[in-house]
Amino acid sequence: MSQVWTIALRGLSGGLLVMAFALIGEMVSPKRFAGIFAAGPAVALAGMTVTLLFMGSRQVADSALGMIVGSVALVAYCASAVPLVRRLGALAGSAAAIAVWAAVATAGRLLIA
Repeated sequence: MSQVWTIALRGLSGGLLVMAFALIGEMVSPKRFAGIFAAGPAVALAGMTVTLLFMGSRQVADSALGMIVGSVALVAYCASAVPLVRRLGALAGSAAAIAVWAAVATAGRLLIA
């Protein structure tokens, strides 16, 4: 299967899962738990399923490691953003938090390479 069709299939399956998780999110109560069913996990699940079907388990393992590194970097960004914005202001604090994210993501990528 060509790479264009694989990407199209990933997008279609991700979109369908996002719709399914959005419906589940609308049905759960209380609404504060609806974020659990957000788009990110659905798109990741769809992408990993398509990758498994067409490229094999090794590629899925590599994708999962990348997702783990990305989530650790995002947690570092979130943990640093509020204090940095309070201390440095919106623009400089946001830029510093992005630098934290980039440093953690780069370090994680180097560790798993």
